[in-house]
Amino acid sequence: MCEYEEWKEEEIMLSKQCKLHLAEQGETGLQHMKIALTTAVKLQLLVPALIVHSVAPRFFKNTASNVMKDILNERNNT
Repeated sequence: MCEYEEWKEEEIMLSKQCKLHLAEQGETGLQHMKIALTTAVKLQLLVPALIVHSVAPRFFKNTASNVMKDILNERNNT
C-alpha cells in the first residue's frame, strides 16, 4: 500500500496552532488550502501589471489596490 493511500484529511497530523487557525476561519484544511492558493494566484497575476505600472504609472493605476481590496473583502465576508 502506498503511503498516500493511508492519508485521509482528518488523519493528517496538524499542530494545535494549525487546528486552532482552521477553527477560527471555520474551514477544513482543504478549504483553507484552496482559498490560500487562489489568493496566491490572484496576487501573482498582479505582478506584470505592477511591473508595467512601475515604469509607466499611467497604466494600471488602481489595479493592484482594487484586487487586494477585493481579496480582503472576500475574506471578511466568508
